[in-house]
Amino acid sequence: MLRWFCLLACLYMVFASVAFAEPVTLRTRIEASGPAVTMGDVFEGAPADVAGRAIAPSPPAGQISTINMPVLQAAASAAGLQFTPPAGVNAVQVVRPGGLRATLPAAGGNRTIVDAVIRRGESVNLVYQAPGMSLMMRARALEDGAIGQPIRLQNTSSNRTIEAVVTGPGAARANP
Repeated sequence: MLRWFCLLACLYMVFASVAFAEPVTLRTRIEASGPAVTMGDVFEGAPADVAGRAIAPSPPAGQISTINMPVLQAAASAAGLQFTPPAGVNAVQVVRPGGLRATLPAAGGNRTIVDAVIRRGESVNLVYQAPGMSLMMRARALEDGAIGQPIRLQNTSSNRTIEAVVTGPGAARANP
């Protein structure tokens, strides 16, 4: 009889903890502002008592790092959060703003100060990705750009202009 009671008590604790877990989702843009990537940086809906918990070191200012999905699942589970990774997502990218300051044109012709990590005339590693294929080439920046911002680049071999998105200092990505 005591065995059954212990078994039922254990089952209750397991199912009660799952039932009361806070559901969270991934943020669409994960941006770290301090020395560590926190639960609040990654998860939308993280309660205040766990939002400040560190998951991983933050990338250097103006750079991007990657956190694998098993790390995020373990962190969410340890914090008592209910998290189901999106289908087909194996990792997330974390951006840490910073880097050079530059004046860039904003919408409407006004000029604004943003964190530029690529400067006009600078040599850039351009990655072109398509399903099953990834190419890397050198290009020259035709304008300043901040992380996540589209810029124009010039292929140094063909002199063709390419639209790409800045991914970090001296790095950009172009898609088909």
